Amino acid sequence: MAFMDNMTLFIALVFVLAGLVKGVTGMGLPTVAVALLSLKMAPLEAAALLIVPSALTNVWQLATGPALYPLWRRLRPMLLAT
Repeated sequence: MAFMDNMTLFIALVFVLAGLVKGVTGMGLPTVAVALLSLKMAPLEAAALLIVPSALTNVWQLATGPALYPLWRRLRPMLLAT
């Protein structure tokens, strides 16, 4: 069985830590992950690594959270202003 190289292990640990922060606070995965990943790679590469995990965790929160329509009604003025 092949062992992970140092960079893969570092990336995995960063995502575990960032996932723990998101699990505890409900936010923070991109902030923590980009900050830590930028220690070993360019910030653009770090941000590119976050596209899929961020999208998946946000969709998961949307699916398990309160009903979408009442949330949309409550946030509609802000969404329209944006």
